[in-house]
Amino acid sequence: MTNENYSNLQHCLDDYMEQSGKQVINEMEANSELARCGLMEDDQAEPGRPLRELLARLRDSNLLPRNIKQSFGAWVIKNSRSLQVRQQIFLF
Repeated sequence: MTNENYSNLQHCLDDYMEQSGKQVINEMEANSELARCGLMEDDQAEPGRPLRELLARLRDSNLLPRNIKQSFGAWVIKNSRSLQVRQQIFLF
């Protein structure tokens, strides 16, 4: 998967979080939204598994974005656009 594909996934999730008024979602909700948009298939038997596997590969290769964390085995995905705004505020 290329950086452009990762960018498309992140853009889709950011749009979803802004439209739903959420700042944080889990991997199951994120994978469901990506499947709805046609960017990534979801596993009906294990919802969220394809995204979990992708995030684990990114973590292992040290390419995981700053807005995605793993806490006690669960993935937490934050709106990356809100992180950018906060960084700009702290820089001034």
